Amino acid sequence: MLYLRNLRVRLQERRDRLYRTDSITYDAELQYFLQFLEKNTYIRSLLTELNENTLVAFEQWISELSFDGKAQFPGNEEERAKLCYGILRHCIVERHTHNALAWARYFSHKSDSDLKLRDFTEAVVDPLINFLHDRIDDEGNVLYLIERFKLKAEWFRRRKLYSLYQNDTSVGEASLDQELRASLFEGGIDYPFSQPSSPSGRADIIALLDTDDPLVLEVKVFDPNLSKGKSHLRQGFHQVLRYANDYNQSLGYLVIFNCSDRPLVISSEEASGAEFPPRITYGGKTFFVIPIDINPEIVSASKEKPASRQVIDSSELVDG
Repeated sequence: MLYLRNLRVRLQERRDRLYRTDSITYDAELQYFLQFLEKNTYIRSLLTELNENTLVAFEQWISELSFDGKAQFPGNEEERAKLCYGILRHCIVERHTHNALAWARYFSHKSDSDLKLRDFTEAVVDPLINFLHDRIDDEGNVLYLIERFKLKAEWFRRRKLYSLYQNDTSVGEASLDQELRASLFEGGIDYPFSQPSSPSGRADIIALLDTDDPLVLEVKVFDPNLSKGKSHLRQGFHQVLRYANDYNQSLGYLVIFNCSDRPLVISSEEASGAEFPPRITYGGKTFFVIPIDINPEIVSASKEKPASRQVIDSSELVDG
């Protein structure tokens, strides 16, 4: 895919620019580097999943650092990448006391500041870049693909998807599920139709089972007029929770097709109103909840008022 090839090139160019930067401007250039990572939708999705899917805790790791020794990373590449990302964020947030040069002492014994920061780039920035390159090569960024599907559905296919559901509501949920499966397949999920049995039943989509990272995703319709309200969504959450437990996965996805005439908002403590998607942390696992508004009669975003929203707190999906 041309977009991903160009993204790889831009990512490497940003890294090289940082590597060539001297100690006077390094912190500023590092901030630009992080802004590039976090403003790019594809990379931001990878970083979000990295943070949520990796158990190592940055704050605990940093508290155990020895001030007179070298930092030791875990043997797991994902855990190392998460810690590297945490260090880079820490350099910006705590730049007055723990900037890049201060962190560089854990990774270099050189006296020259410029050379010390080059060692820091190789030890901290490069593992994160390599992780992102590997994930870009996989072309299976699930969260990104679902976000893209949401935008495509709400911007261009709302009427078609709603009609697909309304034509036969008894199988409407399955029809919408199939639309999502096809989109994931086109986006690089090799076999989204795989539905092996698990101790708890059958997941809507469990793909990539020939890898160490199977995907668990559940699809539900929200249509209170047809008795598919909060209890139906709660059922969906507990289904995806069971599947995640069965396959020992720390990430799960609940996609909700909102067929009501009010925008659906999922409120959770783990994600602020400005952060997408909402997520629920439960039982040591993270579950992304992605609502997709497909009713063509729904209030447009430009006219929407907070009172017109259908707000469901995450606790209503967990409890009960």
